[in-house]
Parts: sequence; structure tokens; C-alpha cells
Amino acid sequence: MEDDLYFYALAMSDGRIRGVTTGPYLYVRCDETVNDVTHYVDVATGEIQLKRGLEFELTTGGLTVTLTGLPAGMSVETNGTNTETDDAPLVITYDVPGTYAITLSGHVEYLDDTLEVVVGDA
Repeated sequence: MEDDLYFYALAMSDGRIRGVTTGPYLYVRCDETVNDVTHYVDVATGEIQLKRGLEFELTTGGLTVTLTGLPAGMSVETNGTNTETDDAPLVITYDVPGTYAITLSGHVEYLDDTLEVVVGDA
């Protein structure tokens, strides 16, 4: 997918235009509290919003972990394996009992998170 091209006037505080630039990015005015880790731009409204914490259910049984209720489009990394969530529950099965980290990231509206899970008789 190719990004759209946007046009912007570069202006001084007195209103004088000093130039025009183009680029694939939206520029949204914000204050110093906004950053890319905790905020995102709602492109439908053009407003900056706080990212939300993930709300999901985690269950374990034997060597299997099931995450239900994750939004589609999250990147998931665990034990050297990567996948992306869809609308179905995410089922992860490990080969060996132990403690594992599951990293959930990459969804524009949600905070990244890392879970620690224990499976089997670890």
C-alpha cells in the first residue's frame, strides 16, 4: 500500500508562508506530553488519543496458552516464533515446560505489552 501525499505550508508565527512541503505523513499539532509509545492519531477524526491497555483472557493448560479477546493485527513473539492475531483466540503450544515471555506489539491503538507465562510443571 502506498501512502498518500500531503501538502503543507510552512508558516511563521506572524502568518507569513515560508515554503510548501509535501510528504506521506500527517502533521498533527500536539503538546509536549504526546509521544509515540503512549499516543496515536485517530485518522478518522484527526485527534490524538491515548493508547489503551490490552484487555484479554489468558488461560493455560499443560503446555498450551490461549489468549482470547486480542484485537486483530497484533504482532506476537514468543520463544523465537512470530505471528499476527486475527479474530480467533490465539493458541500457543510450547514443547518444554518452563517460563516464557509473550510480547504483544504493533497495534496502533494499544500499548505494547510483555507477558510472562508458566506452562507445564515448571
